[in-house]
Amino acid sequence: MTSQSHPAADESDTEVAVITGGASGFGLALADQCAGRGMRVALLDIDVDRARAEAETLSARHGIAVTAIEMDTSSSASVDAAAASVVDRYGRADLVVSNVGVQLFGAVERLTDQEWQWVLDVNVVGSARTARAFLPLLRSAPNGRLAFTASSSVLDPAGRLGLYQASKFAVWGLAETLRLELADQITVSVIFPSGMASRHLESSAAVQPAELRRPIGEPADFEAMAASNPGMVRAPASPEQAASNIVDEVLAGARYIITHGDLDVAVRERSALLQDAAQRALSRTSTAESTRH
Repeated sequence: MTSQSHPAADESDTEVAVITGGASGFGLALADQCAGRGMRVALLDIDVDRARAEAETLSARHGIAVTAIEMDTSSSASVDAAAASVVDRYGRADLVVSNVGVQLFGAVERLTDQEWQWVLDVNVVGSARTARAFLPLLRSAPNGRLAFTASSSVLDPAGRLGLYQASKFAVWGLAETLRLELADQITVSVIFPSGMASRHLESSAAVQPAELRRPIGEPADFEAMAASNPGMVRAPASPEQAASNIVDEVLAGARYIITHGDLDVAVRERSALLQDAAQRALSRTSTAESTRH
């Protein structure tokens, strides 16, 4: 289902940004930044009514064509139909941001198979569905760019987020593989958003399957998360500020993009530990080869 805003007379040469999860939060903020730079925009979201309202607002604000398209990333048919709608409306896609993600807190030992299946299907398989559906359009673009929203929690994890973090590690792995497969064709970026004041928990609850219905997070989960990683909940940014910080890097196709926050120590510590592990492995290999000779 598509809702069209007001296009200019001839925009066929104007780039198109496709943002999934574009009806609110970080996705909407990125869409606003892209429209502000003169790009036509497609807001893809399961909440198409909210997407329509936001499309009208962005179009009026920036004087650019903005379209709302219904898309459910848990359905291949829905994702394929959304891509077809972008073709019908714009005939091109120059930037696709796979931004959909649902959240579910809980200690790993208490998470059910069904909860794992729901989150992984939406966050991971949904990202793969989106890439698969839009790659033909990106391949035909003069400067095709594909970006995936991961999470800063894969760089600096916290407790009670095991399901969400595992899904975002998988999205990162998907992006790394696509970068190799699409080399010299399409740039692939991974965005690591830090804490934001957004509708993320509300939107996750809205699409939670009825058979899995429970609070997205209990007070004890939030307390345990904050205790394990105090920096994660310190000074959250607004989606608008986070998007404005990084939109130029997204448009430039930067490999890794962090929206905000102090992740320097966490990244350095992990990098040092991995480097040390690699050096130990190399040393063992060198020793074994010397012994054989």
